[in-house]
Amino acid sequence: MTINKKNRTSKQVKFVVSALALMVACCFPTVSFSQNSSGTPYSMYGLGMLKDNYGPYAAMGGVSSAMRDGNNINFLNPASYTALDSNRFYLQFGIDGEYVQISTHTENMSYKVAQNSALCMALRFHRYVYGSFGFNQRANIGYDLYYYRVISGTGNEYYNQHISGAGGINDCYVGLATKFGNLSIGANASILFGNIEKGLTLTPSFPTSSSLDNSYNISSQTRTSITDFLIDMGAQYSFRPTAFSNLTVGATLNLPTHFNAEKNYLAYKINSSTSVQEVLNNETPQKGYIAYPFGFKTGVAYNYKDRWTVVGDYSFLQMSKYEEFKKSQDFDDYHKGAFGLSYLPARNGRFWWQHNSYNFGLYAVSSQLKLKDVSINTYGITAGVQIPVRIAYRELLLGIAFDYGIRGTQENGLIREQYGKIRLNVAFKETWFAKRKIY
Repeated sequence: MTINKKNRTSKQVKFVVSALALMVACCFPTVSFSQNSSGTPYSMYGLGMLKDNYGPYAAMGGVSSAMRDGNNINFLNPASYTALDSNRFYLQFGIDGEYVQISTHTENMSYKVAQNSALCMALRFHRYVYGSFGFNQRANIGYDLYYYRVISGTGNEYYNQHISGAGGINDCYVGLATKFGNLSIGANASILFGNIEKGLTLTPSFPTSSSLDNSYNISSQTRTSITDFLIDMGAQYSFRPTAFSNLTVGATLNLPTHFNAEKNYLAYKINSSTSVQEVLNNETPQKGYIAYPFGFKTGVAYNYKDRWTVVGDYSFLQMSKYEEFKKSQDFDDYHKGAFGLSYLPARNGRFWWQHNSYNFGLYAVSSQLKLKDVSINTYGITAGVQIPVRIAYRELLLGIAFDYGIRGTQENGLIREQYGKIRLNVAFKETWFAKRKIY
């Protein structure tokens, strides 16, 4: 029997090109969607929205603690680096596209966002030492809201309020890992840096134009800059309960630390008729720290016959201890539970679709936010596929993940968000260190 390898490769390439075209069509137009499409209103608190579901296993509910394989850089648990191929150099990056519909009990709107998720590389540094380095995002802020309120004591006079925010915390890391028998340990040393900018503008609105002569617009801007170090430690223990299965238990943790921070505040008023600007308050930069709390993740992954993988993950961050410039933010603790399932028909199967990994997942998040005595929680389901494309002495893996979730509630006048995300993760493996033999 003869297998037409050329035809099989052609089908792979066509599928990959179609998937890339779909991703481009969905994501790139979102960059210029509109001025008020920058992100979720819930990101206005603290450091912003913590990353709930990202990384190479986003299609499996965002599990990470016990995940280790020779295809993906699991930068969320540095102990996993020891599972990488010692003869390969790895390059991996991710892109997210998101469509969100926001609603209250009276209004609704939608926005679109596209952004980079992570960029990382990995290789073996020494016989017993593996490492990775790269860039990702710890938290992000993006909101742009308009609303109006009636001025107290008047019947037909009100003011418009515009609040906005942008920025986030970036993570530039270097990680090392080594292995002792079935036990792998590792650590990531990160430089965290970023700016958080928040603005507020109040504009009065009167029924007659003559009332504008003595009115002012009030604006304020707050900019917080953060720069510091953080150490994440991880461990994984992997063994074979039977000849056809493999079980991995993993965990990561970060100790509580203080991030050096500087806050700048500026307030000014603008005359509505003359546009003359007057500074009301230009404070001296306030230096201090942000108390980032203790956190950990733990999980279990069970693989059967190199086909089925079942994973469970739990994450905790003690956000009740979070402080900004020695002031508590009254947050709750952060909890996340995730479940993932992966199916690989046949790694060395005859047909190209048998080499793909088909992934599914669920996750639930009890966030640190509690507004009007209501907890802001998130629930989501995920699905996706990872497609290997083999080329001479190298390999490309295209991962596509779909994520549908609900964040928040309309209870007590709050906001509910329904979002759909598409994530593209590309992993490239290059054979740099293998010695080629001539026969």
